[in-house]
Amino acid sequence: IFQASSTPAATAAAREALHIIQNEPERIQRLWDITNYALEAFRNAGFEIGDTESPIIPLYVRDTEKTFTVTKLAFDEGIFINPVIPPACAPQDTLVRVALMATHTKEQIDYAVEKLTKCFKQLDIIK
Repeated sequence: IFQASSTPAATAAAREALHIIQNEPERIQRLWDITNYALEAFRNAGFEIGDTESPIIPLYVRDTEKTFTVTKLAFDEGIFINPVIPPACAPQDTLVRVALMATHTKEQIDYAVEKLTKCFKQLDIIK
């Protein structure tokens, strides 16, 4: 049986998330502060991220096999990233996505950039 409606738990979670957004605008500001910090850190480390201005940061790999490999290497370093491969993107545009939350710290961002730099350099994705 196919069901297209959301579950009661998912609906309650979404409702509570909207309540938090409306009543705690400082969380949105915190998310943008940490996002801007991360964007600058990834750019300074040599990652190709395009013109993104989002808390979901693309790190271009541009090779399907390396996309899966860097995802595994990052996981082994304690970093969870999502691979994006065809048909979700063109074969030459494969990437991984770093998803940020307002609760991430600058120290966590620094750690992630350090570990992802190591993984990307190991595969010659960045220099």
